[in-house]
Amino acid sequence: MLGAAAATIAFAASLCTASPLAAQTKSETKLYKTVLAKKDLKNANKFLNKFPNSIYTPTVQRIKDSVVFYALDNNDVTAYMNFVKENPKSAFAAQANGKIELLNTSSISNPEAFSIATQYGIPAENILGVKGVKNLNKEHVVTILKPQNGNYTIVTLAQNNGTWEQAATLTEPVYTNDYQLNNLKLTPELYSATVGGMQHLFFAYTNTCMEADTRSNIPNNNIEYVANLYSLTDNAVYNVLYSGKNIGDEIFGSTMDSAQGGMMATPQTTWLFKHLRANQNLKPFDKSLFLTQQTIEWWYENNPKNAGNLQFGVIPEESELVNRFKEYKEKENVGQYTVAMFDICHNTVVVVYNKADKKYSLALCQTTPVNKTDLELGSFYGEKGNTLVLYFYKGKETIKKRLNLGSKRYY
Repeated sequence: MLGAAAATIAFAASLCTASPLAAQTKSETKLYKTVLAKKDLKNANKFLNKFPNSIYTPTVQRIKDSVVFYALDNNDVTAYMNFVKENPKSAFAAQANGKIELLNTSSISNPEAFSIATQYGIPAENILGVKGVKNLNKEHVVTILKPQNGNYTIVTLAQNNGTWEQAATLTEPVYTNDYQLNNLKLTPELYSATVGGMQHLFFAYTNTCMEADTRSNIPNNNIEYVANLYSLTDNAVYNVLYSGKNIGDEIFGSTMDSAQGGMMATPQTTWLFKHLRANQNLKPFDKSLFLTQQTIEWWYENNPKNAGNLQFGVIPEESELVNRFKEYKEKENVGQYTVAMFDICHNTVVVVYNKADKKYSLALCQTTPVNKTDLELGSFYGEKGNTLVLYFYKGKETIKKRLNLGSKRYY
């Protein structure tokens, strides 16, 4: 016989190991088996209404969705749109979106869309991009106009009895966080996309700057990539922004939007973030790639023109400036310092290695000349007292200056 304590333990163990099916009532299990056998809406709805929290509910819901989905008219785009709207989390939502996209495939080519837009009266020189998009069995031409005063306009034309008429217009501010970036270009990506059962036009643009810094002569390579979905259903634009710096076609940065999907995000926002993650040209910011540029920019920001005392910029070990310094053969010892001068990132730089603390510093920058009349930093040599003698050339003129590497006095 079991003692009282042992009996209690055995009873508790039996509760822990009981099968989940034991918790289901006979009527619940019986109705579930009926749903499996008949696969009809009547019994599926009866089960879902009577046992909404059953462990069988997900299976019954899938059966119901299957019955509804496969009963839809293959050519009725509205029916599929309503299905997605009413069942956004259904296992068949993706298939329904696929059917919507297929039925909404436009027959209008890009040249035809451009011709339709210009014949309607939109000046060709104002068109940034144009695309034929089919929605609700009706052909549309969506035209994106070039920005004016920080806003761009979307004009949607729809065919009505063989005539093209304006169905909608929307003026939207250019999405930017850096107002120095004022050179907007539409990317080649321009296509229709079905999101949340609704038809959209996807387009993307970049914001860049065509100017270089007036002192460092370093081109402004800040860039923003903005991905957009224009909804033909509610005449609205959804967008997300990726900001960083570009090297060639690659952008090194991060998204500037705080809402990155989740339960509160719209289907459009979720779709756009997936687009960003799939874009192989968008990469996480790599500080080491831009250390040289940032160090030179720091030097100019902290050393006004004609300054008598300079601030040296500390150079991180992983910087290309350090690598170039180590590789450079024509270095010179000046007191407790080793000095090298070379061209990098649109500048002639003087890099100094302090033998005492074993640190590298950017002592001096001079933009590399574009023409013969520009000031050029040409050569240097060392004097006693940690003093560097520098020769600048401007046309036929030679300018001699000194820089004390200890006191940082420049005269």
